[in-house]
Amino acid sequence: MEDTFSYDRLPYPSKFFVQTHPDRLATIATLFGMTPAPVASCRVLDLGCGNGSNLIAQAYLLPESRFVGVDLSKVHIDDANEAAKELGLTNVEFKQADVTEMTLAEYGKFDYIVAHGLFSWVPPFVRDAVLRLYGEFLDDNGVGYISYSAYPGAHHREMVQRTLRFHTSAVTEPGEKVDKALSFLSFLGKNTSDRGVYRSILQQEIKRHAGHQAADVFHDDLSDTNQPFYFHEFASLLKGAGLQFLGEAELHAMGTQNLSPDARGFLESIEDPIEREQYLDFLTGRIFRQTLFCRQDIKLNREIGPSAIDRFLVSSSLRPQRTKPKLAGQATEKFVGGNGVVIEIDQPLAKACLSYLGSIWGRAVAFPDLIASGKLMLERDDFAADDWASQTDIVRMVLMQVARASSVVELHLHQPAAFTDVSEMPAVNRLARWQMKSADNILTLLGMDMKIEDRVSR
Repeated sequence: MEDTFSYDRLPYPSKFFVQTHPDRLATIATLFGMTPAPVASCRVLDLGCGNGSNLIAQAYLLPESRFVGVDLSKVHIDDANEAAKELGLTNVEFKQADVTEMTLAEYGKFDYIVAHGLFSWVPPFVRDAVLRLYGEFLDDNGVGYISYSAYPGAHHREMVQRTLRFHTSAVTEPGEKVDKALSFLSFLGKNTSDRGVYRSILQQEIKRHAGHQAADVFHDDLSDTNQPFYFHEFASLLKGAGLQFLGEAELHAMGTQNLSPDARGFLESIEDPIEREQYLDFLTGRIFRQTLFCRQDIKLNREIGPSAIDRFLVSSSLRPQRTKPKLAGQATEKFVGGNGVVIEIDQPLAKACLSYLGSIWGRAVAFPDLIASGKLMLERDDFAADDWASQTDIVRMVLMQVARASSVVELHLHQPAAFTDVSEMPAVNRLARWQMKSADNILTLLGMDMKIEDRVSR
């Protein structure tokens, strides 16, 4: 694992991956008919945990759960253990370990196992070992997570990466290697004679790297080992390890909202979930996947109806565009999400529920309680539905449709206890203070990844 030791020379930056949180994994698993371990009291293993930033945040938010992080880099593990000690965390441990040497006798079973940014960037024998660990360490109702580069989209990126690796092949010092690579990429973008696809790809890569730190470029793009997979190839690897595809960590990543009616009809005609997901990648040009899986003998329910939402907590960043929206009656109101998504709703209870969710954004609420709050808002406006059951069904359909199309509506099974009202003498929590020492982002006590832009706020 030659490349892995490069992390001791240039450690990976502190980052948080909300898509690896046990709540996210448990939610997708429950949606497809599984009964995963409770988020508040589970056991989690992180393979290739880096400096522990992601796992430490989860351990802080879930004090009754147990976390184990392993990484081959001594620098990463030393930093992680120091941080856990500083925060007084007793529910997380970090070990310097080679995944090819880990045994069930030493580590035991886990409810959730994640490997983010590892699988595509290690040699084949290490990938085999990783899949073996999932097969041995994952509990009967456990959920696994692996992220990896995906074809067909990775073909474009791979072309540029190979060019930059060739140009910097004689350079060994990480910082110098990155500087030379990005300088040459900029040179290519300005001087290529192509006016078509190649020029466009170069410009996309220049833009992508604009926000990256040196370690991102060095480990992700300049690594000699960077193996993308077609989804059907990855699914076959899972099957060989006694595992099966469950879903993607982001529900909307399985959606077809940006496709043409003909494309959606084509996908809907495909019954096999593996084949469907592969054709979805062909249609979207997917570059990166965050795939969840479980044991092969678990029977999954792929038919998800609107009533499935009754089992979950719901959150949404959608808020009425107008200051005083007309919730009662059939007037159409626009709702705008945090990422610019706009939807139009004319159904009273749906409008009221979205307004309520927007007013408490950051927090999630159980679906029955959401309906009760929406009804109360309408009753205050002297609105009385002839059929509340039909109105509730509409809310179910709207929320599930939006959740499967974008991230502006999310489903949850767990919500950390956190204050959302500012007191007269507010205090920043210990986790946030620790995070701000080495990162631009913090993971809030509600599990949201938030970038702190300006110096005053920091």
